[in-house]
Order: sequence, then structure tokens, then C-alpha cells
Amino acid sequence: MPRIVLPSPPVDSEQTRSFRTHASYIRAFRELALGNSGSPLEETLAGLHASATPILFKPDGLPSSCDRDQLLACLRRAWATARLLEHTHALAQDSEIIRLANSWGTIQAYYVMYGAAQALMVAKGDTRPQMHEPTKRCYVGLWTSCGLQIAPWTLAAAAPGTRLADADGILGGPGRALNVDLHPWVAWQGEQAWDIAARALRSTRQLLIEERLAKRRQEKLTARKKQWRLDQQACAAPGRKPEPKVGRLTTAEREEAAAGFRPTTIADYLFRLRIKANYKDVTVFSDGPTSDSEAAEVGADLVALASATLLVHELRIAAIIGSSDLVKSMDAVLLHASGEAIGGMAHRRDLHAHLS
Repeated sequence: MPRIVLPSPPVDSEQTRSFRTHASYIRAFRELALGNSGSPLEETLAGLHASATPILFKPDGLPSSCDRDQLLACLRRAWATARLLEHTHALAQDSEIIRLANSWGTIQAYYVMYGAAQALMVAKGDTRPQMHEPTKRCYVGLWTSCGLQIAPWTLAAAAPGTRLADADGILGGPGRALNVDLHPWVAWQGEQAWDIAARALRSTRQLLIEERLAKRRQEKLTARKKQWRLDQQACAAPGRKPEPKVGRLTTAEREEAAAGFRPTTIADYLFRLRIKANYKDVTVFSDGPTSDSEAAEVGADLVALASATLLVHELRIAAIIGSSDLVKSMDAVLLHASGEAIGGMAHRRDLHAHLS
């Protein structure tokens, strides 16, 4: 039976409103990845593996010339972070610390994506980005612009009019008009996960554009102040103009900044959560839930999304370096892991072992 979100109870805090919004966004991404079945994670991962393998596992038979040490270092970081996320969620269930666990869980989910994406970049022979923005920018080419269609990883929000995007600027959608005005608190289900995920990406894109505009305004103000100082030095007459205080952008400058911004992906959304939980609103996941069960559902969705993200990246890496090498690398990690901490990695390893 699909899980249905019931109409929201009255909310009385900004943290509760924010939590419910992001809980809905996270569930939408998880459902696009694994479906809305109530089946155990092992079964849904097997289903994703079966459907994704024909799309992602396409060996070309050519030897890989990538930096294997760096590739495995990236994978190990992603695997270790996912195991921490899984283990913490398992220990925190049915206790009040599930709320605190989710504050770290959102950060860990991003770093799983970060490490897995960098591993795939290295496997393809690219240089590993050293910072977050270059990684997120490379992620667009890695998934959204590569001709694949596997949501939520290839889904993106771009400027309206972007090639291959729909009227609202959504790339990699379901082939129908999306209801980007669907509120994340409604009792959505099934195919509406597309609409909610698109809304999450569009709102993330808007925040990034606002940050870009703020930077452009500051740059313009800095330039105006520099010119003002030069003018004052050259002017000996009294009645000097006051120092500029603002750097207003013209309509054309604002439109250019928005239109020129790259597509926004799930990597950007997870980074948004990481910044929110780490710096901007550290209590949203601890104080926002109205019950421990709400918090536990978000934790389970983060675990599932992280494991699904690893699976699709592992499939593409296996196509490059060979499935046997990927499985050997996973075995080396699993050999030193406790039984309680291996979680989804062991199941993914067994799935990859049957690739040919």
C-alpha cells in the first residue's frame, strides 16, 4: 500500500513548517528513486537494480585509464558515510534521538552523493573537483546532460526556454505537464512525486539565483565605490557626491543572471539541506517534527535515498572498471565492517555480483 501523507495538523512554528516541507521533498525524491511501495529496502533496491542495469551498465570493453586509488578513495568515503547514516538511524529508532540523528542525516545524505559523484567523475577519467560548487556543476554533465533518463538523478530545474526543458524549465520530467504549484503539505501520492520533486528543485534554484543576484549587486556596489573614490581624487571643487550605498541591478542584468544559471539538480537540493542543518537552521530537524514517528520516516527516507544513489553510481562505475573490480572493492570494505553496520552495502554488493 502506498504511504499517504494525511492533512497537516495546525503548525505553530517556523521549524515545523520548514520540516514538513522538506520531509515532503525528501519523500518525493525517494519515491522517484525506489517507488512508493511499502516493501523492505532490500526489495526496492533489487527492483531499482533490475530497471537501472539496462540503462546504466553498458561496458564498452575498453580498459579504464582512471586513477584507481583516487576512485576507490572517493567510493570508500561515500560508503563509510552511508554506513554511518544507516547505523545511526537503526540505533535511533524508537528513541528521542531520532530527531538529532536527522540533523546529521541530511548532511550525511549530501556527502554520500558528493563522494559517489566524484568517484564516477574519476572513473570517467576526469579530474576530481576539490570544492562543492565545481562538483555540483560537474554533476549536471554527469547526469542531466548525458542523455540518460533515470529520476531523480537526471531531473533538473533550468531556465524556461532551455533546450529539451518543458514550459516551466524542467529537464528529465515524466513527459507531462507538471503541477509546480502543488503544495508539499497536501496528501500527494504516486505520480505526484514528480510535481513535488520539481517544486523542490525550482525553489532550490530560486534560492541559488537570489544568492547570485546578491553577489552581483555587491560586485556592482564595489565597482561604483571604486569609481567614486577615483572621481573624488580627481575633483578639487567642493560639493562632493555622497559615497554609493547600494548596487542596484537593471532588469536586463537580473534576467541575464537568472537565465545564465546552470540547471539545478538533486545534488543542489541535498547541499541546500546540508547548509540548512549545519548553519542556517540547526534545529529544524530536531524541533520541527510534531512526533517521533514523523522524524523516523524522514530518517528512513534519507537512508533509502542514499543507498539508491550509491547503487546507480556504482552501476555506472562498474561499467567502466568492471563489475568484478567493483565487487572486490566492496568486499574489502565489508570484510572489516561489523554485521550491524553494513546495511545496504551488502545487498548492493550481492546485486552487482550478478552483473555480466
